[in-house]
Amino acid sequence: MKGHSTGNGHQTKLLGRELRRAERLADRLDRVVALADSETGVGAPESEGSRPPQRLRGGPEWAQGHDTTAGDTPNAPFEPVPIPTPGSVPRGDFEATFGVSGTLIVSGFLSDLGEYNPELAGRNAIPTYEKMRRGDAQVRATLAACKLPIQSAKWEVIPAGAGLAPPSEGAASSASTSSTGAGRATEAKAKEIAAFVRDNLFGGLEFRTSSGGWATQNWDDVVRNALLMLDFGCAAHEDVWRVDGAQIRLRKLAARLPVTFYRWRTEADGETLLALEQYGYRGGQFLNVTLPADKIALFSYNQEGANFWGIALARYMYPHWYVKSHLYRIDAVACERNALGVPVWKLPPGFSHEDRDAAYNFVTQLAAHEATGAVEPPGDPSTGLRIVGYEGHVRDILPSIQHHNIMISRAALALFMDLAVSEHGSRSLGQQHGDFFLLSLQNLADQIAAVITSTSIRRLVEFNFGEDAPLPRLVAANVQARGLGAIVEALTRFAQAGLVVSEENLRRFIRQELALPEESKSAVVPQGSPE
Repeated sequence: MKGHSTGNGHQTKLLGRELRRAERLADRLDRVVALADSETGVGAPESEGSRPPQRLRGGPEWAQGHDTTAGDTPNAPFEPVPIPTPGSVPRGDFEATFGVSGTLIVSGFLSDLGEYNPELAGRNAIPTYEKMRRGDAQVRATLAACKLPIQSAKWEVIPAGAGLAPPSEGAASSASTSSTGAGRATEAKAKEIAAFVRDNLFGGLEFRTSSGGWATQNWDDVVRNALLMLDFGCAAHEDVWRVDGAQIRLRKLAARLPVTFYRWRTEADGETLLALEQYGYRGGQFLNVTLPADKIALFSYNQEGANFWGIALARYMYPHWYVKSHLYRIDAVACERNALGVPVWKLPPGFSHEDRDAAYNFVTQLAAHEATGAVEPPGDPSTGLRIVGYEGHVRDILPSIQHHNIMISRAALALFMDLAVSEHGSRSLGQQHGDFFLLSLQNLADQIAAVITSTSIRRLVEFNFGEDAPLPRLVAANVQARGLGAIVEALTRFAQAGLVVSEENLRRFIRQELALPEESKSAVVPQGSPE
């Protein structure tokens, strides 16, 4: 009975403690509701009569019998977030950031908490990625398969509103959203701005060298630099400007290689980039330079949270590249040993330690491959030098190497690269793999276009036309490379079925898919058609 009484008393204390905690939470909730009502004006002003009743902290009588009020502590102060009403301006901390991004950035040094291999964290991974992309044919081929369709795409600058759904009935057809979302502009103005941006990006990236000459930057170089995010996880270029009369033009989009990225400066929220600090060689010395965020365009591949380093495509290839590199080394040594044999020296009777050491040095220096040799004591066969080849079965490691090659290409969704080497595959399956792969590349090209549009192009437009000017968009029109024959066949069937194929948005879509120039005002009228 005594033991039972002790257990019952312990349960009563726990119950009393939980009851006190519930009472404190209830009191806090009442105050939150009252403060929210007073902030938003909902309900009558608080008075003595309308004040929420105070609960008895001791609880019911049966709980008070177990001294549940003992040790009660005052409630901690709580400041609620004001709740805005329709038409009111948010006040207090309503617009503040309360959460954390999940990315650890201390004094500008970024740590990816999810990366389990310290050698592949941040800057540490760059030497490994360089070794992978420069020394492995499969890695290089896979990266090239990802980059070439994007580099070969038809890049175009389209006016604000082009390619979008037509405006609703009664709305002005020339209305378009500006770069800040606050202005309106005519269709002619939008086309003028798009032509200005197009001329600057695709034909006007030129700058004067230190010797006084002029140098021109190719747009392909800009795209190639952005695609380095596949190799290293991130890439960037800096906007370099020049004043040309009454205009401000982009002089060049200077590549900033990831090997120079050092620290990431963010705002207090830990996720808004303020500046990128580089460490590199310039002017005859190594130095730190700071690039403001409003001077760069940053491309991050598979960025999670504020991890500006991104997750490189080469990161997914690394385990298979690592194992395969060791397999190649083993295969090279095995081929040398099996092809050349192992030199063996048979010692004569009564040999000394000096004789053994001399013979061993001779056979190891005689080897044309890894320093491999053997010295045998006296016995049959007779004394002398002989070359001994491998006897038995040697495991073929080429299937293992082939497996890791397939996994490397699969990391980039380039499954079509395995049809000639894998056990299964067909033409139709390869077509499906290719379509899926090109879909992923179109998404990557859209990401590059969106970053350049929201950074370099936005600044160019705002400097020359103001913040309310309509912002054109950069697009990569034909990365997916839909077949010309398939499109023409579909249009022919539409026409034969009596469907309208001359609608403006449809014509614009067809031109974008086929990477054709914009439609001119002086269109050719087919013979027999009414003018």
